[in-house]
Amino acid sequence: MGFVRNIIKWLALSVFLILTPGLADFAPAQNSGDSIATGLKTATTIHSATKATILAATIPGAGQAFNRKYWKIPIVYVGYVAASFALVTNQKNYKDSKKNYLALTDTMESTVSQSNKSAAELLADIDSYRRFRDISFLALLAWHGLTIIDANVDAHFFNWDVSEDLSLRIRPRALWVSRMKPGVGLSFIINNK
Repeated sequence: MGFVRNIIKWLALSVFLILTPGLADFAPAQNSGDSIATGLKTATTIHSATKATILAATIPGAGQAFNRKYWKIPIVYVGYVAASFALVTNQKNYKDSKKNYLALTDTMESTVSQSNKSAAELLADIDSYRRFRDISFLALLAWHGLTIIDANVDAHFFNWDVSEDLSLRIRPRALWVSRMKPGVGLSFIINNK
């Protein structure tokens, strides 16, 4: 019960930090008057990757909503539901197999096994379901990590210009590798019309 309280306290603190203006926004300001063409849209506000990451870590799908990738939210929840269902199902089967094994192997007449399996088969089931339960838990953690990474990457590319009016010019350029050693290279210039 103390573990659940600690998680609730941690989530409440995280939500407080997210909703408090300026505390969770650690992204450095970008110079919008940069003379080098970087392929980024000029934005009046900076989209915070830190805020998207914290939101994704605390509330499933919140990072995707912050990045305005609403179509990803059902996918996020399907992954959580699938991993949670596998975890709960394998835990239930593990407990049932263990209970039936204990009922089959004890010397008390009042306990009766609900399974038609032998003790060796029940031991094998116990090991299998415990392994599947552990794998399901790791899959749930991995899915949570993937949703956090997805929100972080999407936040970094939030202002990236993906319009179709981008062009690329390739021009030859003279290089001086070192003193008195000329070279030839190519210069790639990305233009945003």
